[in-house]
Amino acid sequence: MWPVKFKPVAMERIWGGDELKSMFGVTTDRPIGEYWVISAHPNGMSVVDGGPLAGKSLQELVETYPDAYLGKHSPQPRFPLLVKFIEAHDDLSVQVHPDDAYAEAHEGDAGKTEAWYVLDAPEDGRVILGHSFPDRDTYLRAVREGRVREYLTYRPIRKGDLVFVPSRTLHALLRGTKVLEIQQTSDVTYRVYDWDRVDSNGKPRELHIEKAADVIAYGTEPPVPEPVTMADEPGFQWRRLVSCPYFTIDLVRVNERSAEMEVGVRGNPDCAIVVAGAGQLRCVAEGEEVRLSVKAGDALVIPADVPRYAWETDGELTVVRAFYGSSGP
Repeated sequence: MWPVKFKPVAMERIWGGDELKSMFGVTTDRPIGEYWVISAHPNGMSVVDGGPLAGKSLQELVETYPDAYLGKHSPQPRFPLLVKFIEAHDDLSVQVHPDDAYAEAHEGDAGKTEAWYVLDAPEDGRVILGHSFPDRDTYLRAVREGRVREYLTYRPIRKGDLVFVPSRTLHALLRGTKVLEIQQTSDVTYRVYDWDRVDSNGKPRELHIEKAADVIAYGTEPPVPEPVTMADEPGFQWRRLVSCPYFTIDLVRVNERSAEMEVGVRGNPDCAIVVAGAGQLRCVAEGEEVRLSVKAGDALVIPADVPRYAWETDGELTVVRAFYGSSGP
């Protein structure tokens, strides 16, 4: 089968902004906070943009060609990764996502472990990642007394960082930050605190205090993954940023050359998201050589029956590659 690019799905958010609109061809004057670029979730389904499969949804690809677009090792019956560009013009709510067991029991959805590749951040940029609540009772008392902010843990960030956010981790992106988010396919969020703001109708957004109390991890610190260098040669750098049971994320930089790679897990598709520069994806699909032009903002699924592919550029190209299934021997 063929590699496919998708049309972005723009999501209006109260905390969204305007700076990424030109990248995605969005002209609305409403604040856009998220661009879902690979998604099989019904709340924002991806549709193929161009090529032989133009107009088909990612869910249709998975149902019609499961071996190619879902693969042999998916943790969900639908495409298990959801990829977004996020622009935080204002602070996001302080929130937490449940794990699989809680989400399936209470929401009929998957849990949500996610990771952020930082595209841009202020000079003093930071995120909320973790907390100092020792137990549920302390958390609920802080909510009642309006003292949640006293218990939040902040972490400094800069462009190029990878922030890993396992399910049950209290967290928030803060103003001025842009990230590429890779997560489990899920749309379950429990808000704990929303900075006392109101929407366009003068109403505060819904909070989910009790459900958050159920799922917050107390007495633990979020892990900080150590990147691993996979390749470092003239014009080609490849680093593994994080690997967990739900996904592996790599950063690939190519400079004035062609660099060939194998699919992340044999028998599964790859996701590839261009975060800077421009170039081409070259591979053999359906017995023919395919060259697909790519630029910043493009998101592709490379099918499982394309075991090798190459990135080519006359300038510079930076790609975040994500895949699921075991990457070990």
